[in-house]
Amino acid sequence: MAPLAELAQEHELPFVHLDRYRAEPEAVALVPYELAKKMRVLPLFCDEGRLALAVVQAADLSTQDYISRLTGMDVLPVLVDEEALAQALIQYYVAEGQSGLAWGKRASQAMDREAPEAKRALTSGREAPVARLFEHLIAQAIQLRASDMHLEICDSQPRLRYRIDGVLNDFPAPPGGVYPALISRIKILAHLDISEKRRPQDGRITLNHRELRVSIIPYLDGEGAVIRILGTGAGVLSLEQVGFAEDMLVRYRRVVRRSHGLLLVTGPTGAGKTTTLYASLAEISSPKRKLVTLEDPVEYRLPGVCQIPIRPEVDFTFADGLRSVLRHDPDVLMIGEIRDKESAEIAIRASLTGHLIFATLHTNTAAQAVTRLIDIGVTPYHVMTSLVWVLAQRLLRRLCPACKQPAQTRSRLLEVNTDKSYEPNGCDQCGQLGYHGRLPVYEYLEISDAMRSLPADGNLAQAIDRTAREEGFISARERGLQLFQAGLTSLEEIESLLLDI
Repeated sequence: MAPLAELAQEHELPFVHLDRYRAEPEAVALVPYELAKKMRVLPLFCDEGRLALAVVQAADLSTQDYISRLTGMDVLPVLVDEEALAQALIQYYVAEGQSGLAWGKRASQAMDREAPEAKRALTSGREAPVARLFEHLIAQAIQLRASDMHLEICDSQPRLRYRIDGVLNDFPAPPGGVYPALISRIKILAHLDISEKRRPQDGRITLNHRELRVSIIPYLDGEGAVIRILGTGAGVLSLEQVGFAEDMLVRYRRVVRRSHGLLLVTGPTGAGKTTTLYASLAEISSPKRKLVTLEDPVEYRLPGVCQIPIRPEVDFTFADGLRSVLRHDPDVLMIGEIRDKESAEIAIRASLTGHLIFATLHTNTAAQAVTRLIDIGVTPYHVMTSLVWVLAQRLLRRLCPACKQPAQTRSRLLEVNTDKSYEPNGCDQCGQLGYHGRLPVYEYLEISDAMRSLPADGNLAQAIDRTAREEGFISARERGLQLFQAGLTSLEEIESLLLDI
């Protein structure tokens, strides 16, 4: 008796010679190539909720259980020769999976028939229907200049939205029968657990030399995915490209070249804070200075800068990173966000001992940054001694110059003439959205000696704002109105800014 037959008889399993057997394409499509190769298995056929699975280790129950959970089917192990399995994997996944037009057609038909979820699962071949669909969605996002892609499902109805210029826009969603397989495809590319459907998961994908940050979360009716598309623009911007006015740029450059002090950039999520900080670091990067960042997560690679990702899952926080990094003798340190008293106090002590510290903070105005630090527990004296300046910023959508048209309505919120205002229209250049790109709206607060002498009471923010205006301070509201009156943004955008502030 042949060795394979003897082994099969010992374990009371069927066996098959793969060189004489033809696996069904619909079955092969249930398990992606990377997984089949790693676990040394090959799906052979499906029959009434059971999956015949070629295996080389009869006693490997954990692998069989994993494939069962992945496909939602009972697994019937079939013993095969290991060398024959390796050849079969290449034949089915690489040779036919890449160029077999008949296989691609049959896989598409299998998904269209609204079969159980297991039969809609994907392969890793680039020609597989779900693989092509995912690449199409990403290519569409890049063409639209989207920063994020949102895949959601509610009442069994998928939804696709792209965030373009900071605003979500609906687009035609994938069919309901394909949606679970699409989520599975994303999980595989991001090296996530494809069988885990109850817990959130995060990962990264590199697709066509582009970084994608993936977050999967379970909804009531399935799983949702949000994909941040990094590098959709021209990479790290220079200070000129950020969009500062010329006079502002001169002042900003003078301050970022200081040897020490605390420099804050504030604003809501999506206000461009990280973009401004990256441009600042690129401006002062030099072989003679050591620049280090602590980020959650690292958005872009900065040449000449030591970038450290914060990892909360292993209890490595901003405060932990700050304590460790300061022992590495940095000249300049960027903190992704000051979140608590401990990280704030460490950053302030470092700024007072010869380090230049950049950090972000969540406040609506520049003056509120001072009271925010005091509210989380830092003494007013240390705040006013270490703080050099605060830049509060937001982003407004820029009207498409090719199709903007005179506005037909007037604003009840604005106290300025709106007769010559413009509104979005939509054309091919802006993808029928009426907007193309964004404009920074900022207020720049430099801490003066007069501000440092103010009493630290409940009216400190108002007192700082009043003193700043006496020294020529221009608020974000005023700068936004300037952009509006210049015809660069719309009534909708400027009213949204005023309501937020």
